[in-house]
Amino acid sequence: MTPIWLENSDALSRRAADHVAALLADKPDAVIAVPTGATPLGLYRRLIALHDSGTFDSQRARFFNLDEFVGKPADDPRSYGHFLWQHLFRPLKIQPHQVRLLRGDAADPDAECLAFERAIEDVGGLDLAILGLGRNGHIAFNEPGSDWSAGTRQVALTEKTRAAQAVLYPDPAEVPAAGLTMGVATIKRAKAILLLVAGDGKDEAVAALLRGIPDQNWPVTALLDHPNVTFIADRHVRQRHI
Repeated sequence: MTPIWLENSDALSRRAADHVAALLADKPDAVIAVPTGATPLGLYRRLIALHDSGTFDSQRARFFNLDEFVGKPADDPRSYGHFLWQHLFRPLKIQPHQVRLLRGDAADPDAECLAFERAIEDVGGLDLAILGLGRNGHIAFNEPGSDWSAGTRQVALTEKTRAAQAVLYPDPAEVPAAGLTMGVATIKRAKAILLLVAGDGKDEAVAALLRGIPDQNWPVTALLDHPNVTFIADRHVRQRHI
């Protein structure tokens, strides 16, 4: 897996947006899994700018999220579903029928995860999974030690992952202890993966990936044998790994 090193996060966002726009130009009804967090915000802003200029159309696309906090409905301001509607779907004029989000407030989380998997299968599988990278190497909510053969499921969140939610939860005690996540196996069934890495604290995870050895302590290394991964990182990450 060869990284594409770019000058800064703005360049990363532009390259990522071009990647998504090219996919939808070629396949307007593409199925895309989208992440939350700080890293994809620039990508989303760029896609919105392309949409507003009339050069990007996502009205036939289908979208799934990667993860959600257990107990949080999509209209909760601290849910990942709310984040995606605020920063991506609503500005792009995406319609509700185009979106299938994990329901964190589902009465039966296991049944919800199975229904989510079926929904992905019903639309022909994911054409693209866009991923960020957690400081401990997690992708979606697949934490270190996760079963790479597992599909969408409920998981316990590590303290590192919970601590990273400080922007949403000033009181750490309020951060949910569990989440629903698209599994590594589900992610790897995507026809293509776009991995975006920016920000501080990712050094060890990136080093593990660049070693090129699958290691369950670093879930991102599960992607090493995927045939179509585009790995984009800003040069500040590169400077720490050359």
